[in-house]
Amino acid sequence: MKEFKKNLHYYYKTLFDYYENSFFTSIYRLGGIIIFPIFKYLNPNFITLISFFLGLLALFFTFSNYQLDLNFIMIFFIMSYFLDFTDGIVARHQKKTSFNGRFIDGLCDIFVGGILHIIFFLTLFREDSLLFQIFCLITITLHPMQHLVMDRFSALARWINDKNNNRKIKPYHRNDFLGKYTKLIYDIQHICIWAVFFKLINLKIIVEIFFLFSFLASILSISIYLFLSNKYFSTENNQEDNHDK
Repeated sequence: MKEFKKNLHYYYKTLFDYYENSFFTSIYRLGGIIIFPIFKYLNPNFITLISFFLGLLALFFTFSNYQLDLNFIMIFFIMSYFLDFTDGIVARHQKKTSFNGRFIDGLCDIFVGGILHIIFFLTLFREDSLLFQIFCLITITLHPMQHLVMDRFSALARWINDKNNNRKIKPYHRNDFLGKYTKLIYDIQHICIWAVFFKLINLKIIVEIFFLFSFLASILSISIYLFLSNKYFSTENNQEDNHDK
């Protein structure tokens, strides 16, 4: 109980503050705080890998002979999202926060999100039109691409800041442009996951909404960073490359 109160006190200012976190970010973080005592002695990177393994299990059970219902499959993803926030709490508790941990965590997030997209698509693709199937495939492709664009922009921004002390380019900007709407798009996607879990609405409608907002999130993110790249990087001369022969 003491550790629960300590972690809750550390995060309470941002929990359910929509200017800081989306609703489901707060839900998963609160869940991570609650289950933290179970995992507090494990290596944080191992917890991250468990989260990734849950995504792989979901993929396995979706297309295995067991043929589990999709609402049951969602349990693996919900557990994965809770663990995604638990590893950071454990790392902070053990004083083992590292950039390697951030790298592994981010990479696993992309894989788990991609697996979720694939499961949604392959579960219902026979029921959708060819046009929507193509749309889903484009969305699945854009999901990792947006992270590639964001990370590439971030790396170059930090490199420019390191090379030129007079420039301080902010590595991440998406929330600056979309504000609460970024969080709303995230929340709608996770509402779809929980709606599938509880069988609240027609499955086909839920999946279509999920892909629509996933596509929107990717397009907005890629567009913003391409615009910022043109704005900030076009005037920056790479002196080292310019002098290369």
